[in-house]
Amino acid sequence: MKKLLLTLSVLLFLSCCPGFSQIEITGKVTDSKGGNLPGVNVLVKNSTTGSITDQDGRYSITASSDQSVLVFSFIGFASQEIPV
Repeated sequence: MKKLLLTLSVLLFLSCCPGFSQIEITGKVTDSKGGNLPGVNVLVKNSTTGSITDQDGRYSITASSDQSVLVFSFIGFASQEIPV
């Protein structure tokens, strides 16, 4: 099985609402040569929150904690889990 090689740049933005701390995570998924990967599924592990990368490989997703783990999957490649 092919190993999904990703270069992930993850930016964290904390919302400033007392008692309601959500984290917006944005980034770009690329292959090992720096090419954009459109159509990659991005999920917050153990939740129903998900997103998909656009034609430039960019995504945006909201997580409930900075301890969350993102799961990246793409047809024909092994899934990869990246801690926030």
